[in-house]
Amino acid sequence: MKKTQLIVLLKVDKIKAKKEETIMFKRLLGWVIFPIWIYVLILGFHPISALSGNIPVAGSYLPEFQLEAPSSEKERAYLGIGAAETFSINQLNCQLVLIEIVGVYCPRCHTQMPLFNKLFYRIKRDAEMCKKSRMLAVAVGANPIETAYFKERHHIPYPVIKDPEFEIHKLLGEPRTPFIMLISRDKKVLFAHLGIIKDIDRFFLQIKKFAQ
Repeated sequence: MKKTQLIVLLKVDKIKAKKEETIMFKRLLGWVIFPIWIYVLILGFHPISALSGNIPVAGSYLPEFQLEAPSSEKERAYLGIGAAETFSINQLNCQLVLIEIVGVYCPRCHTQMPLFNKLFYRIKRDAEMCKKSRMLAVAVGANPIETAYFKERHHIPYPVIKDPEFEIHKLLGEPRTPFIMLISRDKKVLFAHLGIIKDIDRFFLQIKKFAQ
């Protein structure tokens, strides 16, 4: 009888021990999962691109920075910068500047380039918009060879400025690519968009409204 009672007591102790282990494991798992859950929740409300810095938004102003002038005389003439080695946005003789931040290895950027080529020629056909606006792209992290390849592959008709050390990219808060901005002469951000702009006709009309 005593032996049987002892066996029963041992089994009860084992069950209790397993329950305690299960409770402790659940608590430990909760301590591990809770911070991860909070992190995921934060990402859900704040886009990843905005976590790396304060990217430009409509109504803000761009910081002062210099861009490397293109080597092409045709593109220099398009920008109206003469023989200068560098230039700033407010030096361009136009009312609006469309800046496209791209990555040469960014699939979305490659998808967008034909659309923006279409936009360039749409602007060029409009005499008023042709005078009031300019387009340029900044290839972040790209060296001269990569920039030239990117430009030639997509037959880009407007200047593509290289940013090999990510200097401009960092000043802009390190946005993901493609990132599009429409800038006024005093460097005010009139429009900012992260991602591909698919409806180029609608976007053209938006630009035209800003030019009025």
